[in-house]
Parts: sequence; C-alpha cells; structure tokens
Amino acid sequence: MKRALSWIDRIMRLDEVLASVALFAIFLVAISNIFMRYIFNTPLAWTEEVLQLLMVWATFLGASALVRRNEHVLIGMLSEKLPTALARWNDRLFNVGMVLIAAIVLGYWGFQLLPYSNFRSTPMLQIPYMWIHVAIPISAVVMAYHCLMRLARDT
Repeated sequence: MKRALSWIDRIMRLDEVLASVALFAIFLVAISNIFMRYIFNTPLAWTEEVLQLLMVWATFLGASALVRRNEHVLIGMLSEKLPTALARWNDRLFNVGMVLIAAIVLGYWGFQLLPYSNFRSTPMLQIPYMWIHVAIPISAVVMAYHCLMRLARDT
C-alpha cells in the first residue's frame, strides 16, 4: 500500500514540472513573436492562442503545486496568536479545509464546463477549448489530493 501511495505521490508532483515547462514555453513563444514582429515585421498569428493555452495550464498547475508545498495564500496571523493545539486545528480547518472546499467546487464546475468546451475551437489553430479548460478539473483533483494527504499526515 505504501508503495502504491509513493507511486501516486510521484505522479501528483508532476504539476510543478508541467507548470514550469508551460512557463518556459510561454517565454519562448512570446520572445519568438516579439522577434518576428519587430525584426522581420511578420508577426506570428498563432501565438496568442498558444499563449492562452499555456497560461491557463501554468496557472492551474502552479496553483496545485503551491497547495502541495503549502505556499498558497494563508492567513497566519490568527494561528500565531493561538496555543499550539488550537493553531493546529485552525490550520486544518481554515488553511486545508477551505482549500479542499475550493478544490471540490473548482473541480465540479470545471467538469461541468468540459462538455460545452468541445463545441468551440480557437479561431486560428482550431484547438478545441476543451484542451484549455481541462486544466481546471485536473488541477482541482490534484489540489484535493494534496489537501487530503496533508490531512492524513497531520493526524
């Protein structure tokens, strides 16, 4: 069982790698478009669509990586004032619990969005918007996994 959880945890850590790759790709595509526009005076028409796709993926996968590292926005002022035992419960209830609820809501509405995303495509490359919007439920599932693992470790 522990080996299976270790394998799943390795897969769930891919969010940070993929978000980093997406950010680097954003940099490359944007720089290439700037280069083509101002040096050769022929801008690349497809870059806006690719940048949109990469930005959505980088944002949502980066958010799940921040949840795993516990580096997302926290309200720590109250925890610092509470005794240790109460601060631990405050951390569970508000920091982990609220992120878990947000991930569940994000996942639900992300899955609701996918069927409608199949009917639209990007104008230039004809990429179905489903490939852009699928980042939402994927990151929500990974965020929920990280929250549940944090709750399991803290007990």
